[in-house]
This record gives sequence, structure tokens and C-alpha cells, in this order.
Amino acid sequence: MKKILLAITCLWAACISCSDDTKIGAPDEILPDYVLPQGDASKEANDRIQQIFDTYTSYVLYNYTEKDAFWTQTAAGGSAQIYRAIMGEPRHVDAMLDYIQDIWLQFFPEEFLKKGGIPYRVFLADSIYWDRGWGKTPYNYRVNGNALIVGGMNKDLTTMDAATKKARKNELLGAMWDYYIAQGLLNVPDEFYKNTDYEKMPVLPSMGEEALEAYRKRGFLPSAYYGETPSEWFWGDYAWTQAKENDLKSFMFHLRERTDAEVAWFLNNPEYELIQKKWNILIDYYKKEFGIDLRKMGNTTFE
Repeated sequence: MKKILLAITCLWAACISCSDDTKIGAPDEILPDYVLPQGDASKEANDRIQQIFDTYTSYVLYNYTEKDAFWTQTAAGGSAQIYRAIMGEPRHVDAMLDYIQDIWLQFFPEEFLKKGGIPYRVFLADSIYWDRGWGKTPYNYRVNGNALIVGGMNKDLTTMDAATKKARKNELLGAMWDYYIAQGLLNVPDEFYKNTDYEKMPVLPSMGEEALEAYRKRGFLPSAYYGETPSEWFWGDYAWTQAKENDLKSFMFHLRERTDAEVAWFLNNPEYELIQKKWNILIDYYKKEFGIDLRKMGNTTFE
């Protein structure tokens, strides 16, 4: 016991001695991740980028490396398959800032954007593609961790037609909505699922209009449209195992992407009472809790 006490005493004395001889130096300077302004964009564009950082603590970048844009904490497999981001010319930054405002940022209130609605890094690119070695797959955007890469920063922005711009809006909003859910910035109201039976698959009279009516009266919408043809998610046993997830996706598709005229067929039908109830639950919830107007998204067409 005495030996143990002696060892403890010596260790304590050594610590005191070391602490007397050790001096704490000056703290390391914390440097910003990026220096703004980045380069030769117009003063107006650089000022707008600075304002975004000052307000939301998010960098909008047009001068960067591909390694930086696609950096992740875990290495991606398959070295033969590489994502590429081609930087645009600085003279297009002004138009690109307008573009992301039109197809994305205008639909979310400032308080939401301040809480993470703009990822920490937003890379502006001329184009994005996946190089598979034997071919290239183009993308209009890529979400990468807490970064977003948006393509299109080129001369085509000034000539983009309304239909293409609407399609880009729908695509990016869908991706960012999934990002916000994954980040915990948005959630789904439990009330949406409350009066819908996802357990018992209904027995259908046929595979035609009568079957569709049976599903509509149970509160289900198509998941998407290809031209004027609706894509129904609920055919088959496997689809029914994902009924809850598919139900929400179908409503969000119509809310974010379809105009009032395009959804009038189910909102004005008195037999679709449950569809209308679920529709209003989502509209009211996101507007009240987050200040997000889903119907503004659907009705914006850029015509």
C-alpha cells in the first residue's frame, strides 16, 4: 500500500513539474474555408454571393476544384466511374444566380434558409456528368453531403424555354426536398396518414377505370405523369408493401409540380373527399410550420 501511495505521489509531483515548464502558445488562426470574392465575376454578382454568405453562412462558389466539389467523408468505390463538374465562365455568374433564385430559393422563406435551407457549399457549374469510362451520363445537379452542385452556368441560360426551366425547377425542388427531410429540416405530419388504410390491399373489380376509382376513393393519387398518361404506383403486391411511402410521394409530386388547372379533376370531384383532405393537410402544415407555399411551387411555370 505504501508503495502505491509513493508512486501516486511521484506521479503527481511530475505532473506539477511539467505544468510549470509548459507554456501555452498563441491560438492558431482560424482561416475561412474560401475567400470571397473568388474571381472575375461582376461586382454585382460577387456582392450577391457575399450577401448570401453574410446572411446564411453558405458559400456560393464558381472557382473551385472538382476534388473539392465531390469531396465526401467516405471514399466512393469504382475508380473507373468518375463524376465531373465543368466550371462555367465567370461572365455567366449573374445569370446563374438569377437561375437558382428562380428554380429553387424563391420558394423557401428566409428563416428556413438560415437554418440550413442553403447547403454550406453551392457549386455553380457549366455542366455535370458521370464518366463511366465507356460513356457519359449528364446531370443537372448533384447533392453531395452538405454540398450542392448545380449545372447550367453557360450561354444556354439566356435562351432556356419555359418548359425546360419548369422541368429543372421540378427536378431540383424534388432533390432538395429529399435533402431537407434527410437533414431533419422538414418532416411529414402524422395526420396525413391517419385516415388511410395501408394494411389491407383492396380487392379490385378489374384493372380498368373501376379499379382506379376504387383507389381514388381510398385517397390515392398517381405517382407521376408521362405526357398525359398517369403512372399508377399501386398495381401489384410488392407496390403495396410500400404504399405509405408511395402515397406521400404521389401527393408531393402533384403539390410541387402540377398547376391548379392540372389538379382540378380530383379537387373538384366530391367523391374524392379523402384525397382533398390529405391535400389540404400537407398544404396547411408546411405553410404553418415552415412558411413554405407548396402551391406556389406547382403553379410557377415561367410562361
